[in-house]
Amino acid sequence: MKWIAWSRAQLLRITDRLGPSRVPAAPPPESLRVRSPDEGTRWTCVERQRISWQCSGSLWHPCDVLLERRTDEGWSLVALLAAHVDPRSLGTSVVVPELPAGPYRVLITSPELPTAVCSPPLEISRS
Repeated sequence: MKWIAWSRAQLLRITDRLGPSRVPAAPPPESLRVRSPDEGTRWTCVERQRISWQCSGSLWHPCDVLLERRTDEGWSLVALLAAHVDPRSLGTSVVVPELPAGPYRVLITSPELPTAVCSPPLEISRS
């Protein structure tokens, strides 16, 4: 695959000498940004909460919405909140699972995203 990138760069260099580039620009990478929960949000176990995001580009592949907990070793996956969510819905409603109180964050994954996207830390408390 490196030879393709090298060949494309060589072709662009040659065509730029001949005049304006006629090679269409590559589409921007898909991106997603979590809008809620915000930093400092507090959730209570077994309550329904809304998770929302903003998309740039045109994501089509379903997203998974996960929950991670902060531990002494870093962040660790603790729950799948929603699976196969259409990213064009710009959000989903989930029920907060019964978990120990502490710091958590929402993680959204999709094969179309270059990396998983996470929310700012939030606090989960027991009812």
